[in-house]
Amino acid sequence: MARRQSRADIASGAIIVSTVLAGLAVWSRLPAEVAIHFSASGTPDNYVSKPVGVVLMPALMIATLVVLKWTFRYDPPDVPHVAATVTVATMAFMGAIHGLVLAWNLGYPVPFDLVLVGSLVWAAFVVGYAVKTEYAH
Repeated sequence: MARRQSRADIASGAIIVSTVLAGLAVWSRLPAEVAIHFSASGTPDNYVSKPVGVVLMPALMIATLVVLKWTFRYDPPDVPHVAATVTVATMAFMGAIHGLVLAWNLGYPVPFDLVLVGSLVWAAFVVGYAVKTEYAH
């Protein structure tokens, strides 16, 4: 019997597909070597070939989704929608990071100080939401 996909599964899948499509849409404009990691100052410190640069984050997103699904299956939260929210928020965060990496490689200025602050705010919000929701239950 096939398992019915939840809205979180559909949203996560859509985010991953969008991330793949974004990479493919800008493929011809990307350099042969794509920067994928940056120091805190915004200086690239790790490069990979264009094919790897385009598919690496979507592959990591799929792996992360599998780990999250497995984790929530074996240790489900008391409030079921917490798992869905954390999963979709994580996929959206990873997709946004991939978009910023693509933008930088296309020559657009990426304010890495704001990316770092935004990442910390995202993490605090998601963890805070999960903890508050679980303890309020």
